[in-house]
Amino acid sequence: MLHRLMIVAASALLIAASQPPQDVPVPQPKPEQEDVTPAPAETKKDEQQPAQPPAESAVPKPEETKKEEEKKSEEPPRDPVKAENPEELKACLTELKELGAEFKELPPIKGEEDGCGIASPLELSTVIPGITLEPEGTMRCEAALALSRWAKNVVVPTAKIALPGKNVTAFGNASTYICRNRNSAETGKMSEHAKGNAVDIATLTFDKGEPLVMKSRGEDGTMEGAFQRTVTTAACLFFRTVLSPGSDATHQDHLHMDVLERKGGYLYCR
Repeated sequence: MLHRLMIVAASALLIAASQPPQDVPVPQPKPEQEDVTPAPAETKKDEQQPAQPPAESAVPKPEETKKEEEKKSEEPPRDPVKAENPEELKACLTELKELGAEFKELPPIKGEEDGCGIASPLELSTVIPGITLEPEGTMRCEAALALSRWAKNVVVPTAKIALPGKNVTAFGNASTYICRNRNSAETGKMSEHAKGNAVDIATLTFDKGEPLVMKSRGEDGTMEGAFQRTVTTAACLFFRTVLSPGSDATHQDHLHMDVLERKGGYLYCR
């Protein structure tokens, strides 16, 4: 009997031990916290990335820099703008007026740092009575005088013989003063246009019929072709450089004339 009572008591103790206490605190969930920190993995990755180098095209290569320096070193020296001889300028202006040219004197065009400019520029509007320069052109008096002499002594009388019944009324001005290199190249010598020494003529206009367009006419057997060849060849009697239309790749559609003075009075006529 005593043995059974001990067994019952032990069983009761085991059952009681297996039940959890009624007042044990249950862990509460943590309150939600505001997420004030960025995602650590991606943020750190972005922060640790080195700065991107500039694009390759934006960084000059050593070879390119060297070539640019060599080009600059090969550039011929730029002559400063030369002042006109007062007596020669006075004589030039006097003769230009006597030929009937119309022009106005302009303030000096300064450009010594680039090798461009004219000390005593003129804006020529009428070459000789009856022949205008369209549009007006800026140049030195020497260039204007050569153009007027050529018009009076060659263009007008030749037109009367080759193209009877027609009178030249205008020269189509393709270019006079402009600051640039020869043939508009990036490097090289300055153009005579940059010094006011040159005139480019693109057309000759008549009072009747179509203008004579300057182009290569070496094989043109018409009177227009003969007229153009005659006046362009004779231009070298008044200018020191004459490049006829078609004489080279950069003079296909105009007549270039300039008063560049060379050693020994050398002329260049093509």
